[in-house]
Amino acid sequence: MKPPGQRRCRATALVLTLALWLGLAGARGGGPSSHATPGSPAAAQPRPPSGRHSDNWAVLVSTSRYWLNYRHIVNTISIYHVVRRLGIPDSNILLMVPDDLACNPRNPFPAQLFNNESHTLDVYGQDVEVDYRGYEVTASNFLQLLTGRHATGVPRSKRLLSGPSSNVLVYLSGHGGDEFIKFNDVEELLAQDLADGLAQMAEKRRYRELLIIVETCQAATLLQRISAPNVTSVACSQKGQQSLSHKSDGELGLSLIDRFTYQTLAFFERMDISSTATLDDLFRTYSYDLMESHFSYRMADTARTPRDVRLTDFFGSVADVRTDSDRGPQDAMYHGDPQLGRYTAGYLQQDPAEQLDEDLLQARPADQAGLGPQLVRPAPPAVAPNWHLRASLSSGVVALGALLVACVWLGGAA
Repeated sequence: MKPPGQRRCRATALVLTLALWLGLAGARGGGPSSHATPGSPAAAQPRPPSGRHSDNWAVLVSTSRYWLNYRHIVNTISIYHVVRRLGIPDSNILLMVPDDLACNPRNPFPAQLFNNESHTLDVYGQDVEVDYRGYEVTASNFLQLLTGRHATGVPRSKRLLSGPSSNVLVYLSGHGGDEFIKFNDVEELLAQDLADGLAQMAEKRRYRELLIIVETCQAATLLQRISAPNVTSVACSQKGQQSLSHKSDGELGLSLIDRFTYQTLAFFERMDISSTATLDDLFRTYSYDLMESHFSYRMADTARTPRDVRLTDFFGSVADVRTDSDRGPQDAMYHGDPQLGRYTAGYLQQDPAEQLDEDLLQARPADQAGLGPQLVRPAPPAVAPNWHLRASLSSGVVALGALLVACVWLGGAA
């Protein structure tokens, strides 16, 4: 039988060991949980950081010509003004417009185009730089632009000079159907052609991430064959659904903009380059009641989710570095007041006396204010606990406990 002193030492060691294990379990339990409930503080996610890309490029294409397709061209030019306002320079924007509607003899406002029936602001203006015009807008030229397979004489201003660290935005607006979109009303770009073009872009390392948005009837079918990595595709309509126009203008006698693009512009209305809004925030504003079609998106071979992708990763610029001599008179529209998108539909929907009244916009429901659903920025996330420091302290406690246990055992054995 062991002496009483040795039994007491070993009992003490057992109690100390149990206490150390309980303390260690408590320290581990204080760490972040992967099963946090949606309403708990641990479930609150910080806004994602901006993507680690070097530059931004935009390929904006209207595939329709003729006067009755006025809205398709205005859709594209309106998106052009969004990316310009958020900092992407003209040198990084490739704009394809198949018809010069501003000079069409049926246009009651010569040299002007509008995306709202108030006719307050001209979206065409002097600052729109069209790179492909008229019958240059073909399916072949579009694919050559994406893949970089140009003829020798094509100038740099008509080339997409993106690289492996570039983020690329592609926007298409026009007439389409099941797995095709029409170009100039004479030819079609098929879903497989588009998928092959994007696959070549990936093979040639012409982008880091790519976002493609299609505003056409049955738009989802045009995107369903895409398999290139790191591509996010957004469609305004499903198979069998139409892309509907927003409103008709009595003076022009046609619709000025499509509903999906109108909703997109309404969201971007209150954004600036410092915004942390994500694709998920934008997607939440698309409503069947407003568009009468179901939007959809696909993220091919990418680790990110819509909550992880900032809109400025594609619609904004990493850096807008220009000298004063590079700025034209119209640049005040983009840089004078970064909080207002003066060329978007939401801005024009308000009465002039209300355009700058922030308090009024906050007090009224978003749809009544004419801006569509509002972007509500969450409060800055609380500083997360330093789990590395906690782990180090826990390791130190375990080491000291082990040393104490060893001493007790040695003392008992002696």
